[in-house]
Amino acid sequence: MFSLFMRRDGLIDPPAFGEVDSHCHVLPGLDDGAPDERTALAISRVLVEMGVRTVVATPHVISDVYPNSTLQILEKCNNLRASLKDHELPLTLIPGAEYYVEKELLSRIERDDLLCFGEDRCVLFEAPIEHEPLLLDDVVFQLKSAGYTPVLAHVERYRYLHDNPDRVVELRRQGVKIQVNHPSFFLPKTSRRGEAARRLYVKGQVDLLGTDMHRATAEDVRLVAQGDHLFFARMAGRS
Repeated sequence: MFSLFMRRDGLIDPPAFGEVDSHCHVLPGLDDGAPDERTALAISRVLVEMGVRTVVATPHVISDVYPNSTLQILEKCNNLRASLKDHELPLTLIPGAEYYVEKELLSRIERDDLLCFGEDRCVLFEAPIEHEPLLLDDVVFQLKSAGYTPVLAHVERYRYLHDNPDRVVELRRQGVKIQVNHPSFFLPKTSRRGEAARRLYVKGQVDLLGTDMHRATAEDVRLVAQGDHLFFARMAGRS
């Protein structure tokens, strides 16, 4: 899927991003991502400059923090589509979500109230950073049983997987796809998150790439248009 190139500093060149962003907080006013339409359009302009043609809008869905409903997400998606058209931005917007591993997610699976994307009916979900949740295997099993493909978000961030690579192998055997945030590849060797992303990449365990972009400015658009990798390092530091 991706090819490897080693740089003089010992780091691998990041994989080419491609035309699909599978993880982006572009929808305004739903979570800690874009607070307004202006920011959403700035994010969209950055993506277009990167060569992205399709973005999956994945606002957080966490019952006690961001209790976004499917209807709310679809409405915001339709509104942003109209704005993209008005501003002549060639970006296809697909509604999705970043579901948190919790009992409410199991309830959503049971009542078939999920937003998925792609032919494989991918469902993006995230877990706590510090400790593996007891519900993780149950969520994976229930998603698979309901005909979805589980996609674990930003796997390089989970500290309990940094020293347990066999767990990643086990999750993939269960049918979980691994999503990595592209900016993580630009982090230095001293970053465990950056090293985890590169290790997953080298082992061929990266299935989907995303920006996980929450904010963008006119300066970010300029940097990306110039091919300046400083933007990606800055974005990695924001997440």
